[in-house]
Amino acid sequence: MKSNFHLETSKRNHDYHIHLHGVFDGASAFELLNVILNEEKEGQTIFIDTSHLKKAFPFGRAILESNLPRNGIRAKLHFKGTRAGDILPTGCKLLTKQDNTDHICQGNCKNCQCKKNSTPSPKKM
Repeated sequence: MKSNFHLETSKRNHDYHIHLHGVFDGASAFELLNVILNEEKEGQTIFIDTSHLKKAFPFGRAILESNLPRNGIRAKLHFKGTRAGDILPTGCKLLTKQDNTDHICQGNCKNCQCKKNSTPSPKKM
């Protein structure tokens, strides 16, 4: 049986990137989980790009949600792309286009949306 899903991975600096392609279903969710759990041990931030998914089935999201540990792993996962909201597990971060820019908000942007979408960053000591 031909698979309608594949993923590509790459490492850049201290980040790990996963690019999803095709159809995200239950089997795809288990494949993604396997990669996440193997790479999470490295302590890296993991970016998951859904821009190349054709479809994302609710069952895939349910598999991901129920099998992804509820420890610190979820805070390290950053989902982006057109289908990110369709597969986003609770506790993971959804990146918007604004999050992907080099913009540093000073609070004076024309029609500023930055304040509304941002959360204060923790102070560094």
